[in-house]
Amino acid sequence: MIKRIAGGVNSVVEHYVLAVMLLAVAALTVGGVGAPEAVGVTGLILCAAGLSRGAAKVDLWVLIALAAYLVIGDISSYVTYGYLTGGYTATQSVLLVLYLLMACLDGEELRLFRRLSVLWAGCVAAQGLARFLGKALDGSAGRLGGMLGNPNALGIFLVMAWFGLKAWMPGEEETGLLPTVLRRLEPLLLTALALTLSMGSFVALAAGMAYLAVGWLRREGWRTAFARTCRMLAKAALGVGLGVLMYFTARRTGVPWLCLVELAYLLALMALWERLDCFLRELPWAAAAMSGFGGLVAAATIAIRPSSIATFLERLEMMRNGLGYVLVNPLLGVGPYQWRLLNLGDADPYFNTWHIHNIPIHIAVELGLPALAALVVLVVRVYRKKGPNRAGFTALACHCLMDTGFFYLGTMSLMTATVAEPQEGGAQLSSGAVKLLFLAAGAQFIYSICIARVLA
Repeated sequence: MIKRIAGGVNSVVEHYVLAVMLLAVAALTVGGVGAPEAVGVTGLILCAAGLSRGAAKVDLWVLIALAAYLVIGDISSYVTYGYLTGGYTATQSVLLVLYLLMACLDGEELRLFRRLSVLWAGCVAAQGLARFLGKALDGSAGRLGGMLGNPNALGIFLVMAWFGLKAWMPGEEETGLLPTVLRRLEPLLLTALALTLSMGSFVALAAGMAYLAVGWLRREGWRTAFARTCRMLAKAALGVGLGVLMYFTARRTGVPWLCLVELAYLLALMALWERLDCFLRELPWAAAAMSGFGGLVAAATIAIRPSSIATFLERLEMMRNGLGYVLVNPLLGVGPYQWRLLNLGDADPYFNTWHIHNIPIHIAVELGLPALAALVVLVVRVYRKKGPNRAGFTALACHCLMDTGFFYLGTMSLMTATVAEPQEGGAQLSSGAVKLLFLAAGAQFIYSICIARVLA
């Protein structure tokens, strides 16, 4: 009897931890870059959940490198502002706690958390699509920013969701509501992605696809790789093309209600997505022909948003400006959020943004070269492992070279959920050590909340 009660309590605790982790990903998504108080409360809840877990197997390379990046950022903040939480590392600390919690889960729990995180991204896409349609009908539709509040941030978020879906897609033998929904989620993610018109996200998507294609070529030979790549491109062209058509209908025609017809087509496409996959497998020539539409979709996207070329050139100029500040303080950088002030006073054009649209340059400028070195260790560690979603990480890495998705906690928490492999190649940490780490993180969040209240 006692054993049954103990087993029931453990089951409740396990589901509670999963629920808390998923709710944290959701909260971080709607929080944008994150306010210290809100993220601090979220982090405290995660730490409390972590104290209920025991020993964990953790990749110390990742744990130490991530902790080093966060500590360096806090020190840079202290030098700049006189307190530890004046920069973005104060809020990014929640990612370390999420990583530690993932290390505490068993294999089945971890897979469920990944899939539920992708399902949440599908909810974000559905909410954004509904909002776009509402604005289309009253004539005020624009680029989709959704819950993240920024089209470029939502774009890379959906790209990460698409690759996460690819990596953790349920097999055909799996039944139930969740596997069925996930297998039909792909066109929704792609259509919502198209509505962002985020060129950087499209480039990131292409980079991740190229990584997958090269991997198939190395493992399976050119015939199989070519067929799989054509199927992938055909489905992507269909989903993204529908989104581009929906945007064009809402913005460039006098009949925006036709978006409802396109919505009906999207719903039908989701319902028949598995049959479409079978069709493309049985008729490879059809997949090859449909994949060719990808070029037409790309051309249509550029035609709808021609300013993207000028925007890209401006970002190159921004990067050049940032490089001029890398050696001002190579150890701790010029301080969090200080580049914008420096740019305001220099002879270059004022870019009116808080972040250089190249993450390595931005981190080197504001936090210093050691912080950048810590991030490089994280990148190398991801590629040294055999995780199934390195393509998604490749897409994010590409995006970080031209945009600022790194600072959106929703994107980074989804990346952690779908890419991180905390237990692979990890070292066993005792229950006491794990609890000590959660207590230390909790103390940092309490400090962050207190400082935010004092400054309010």
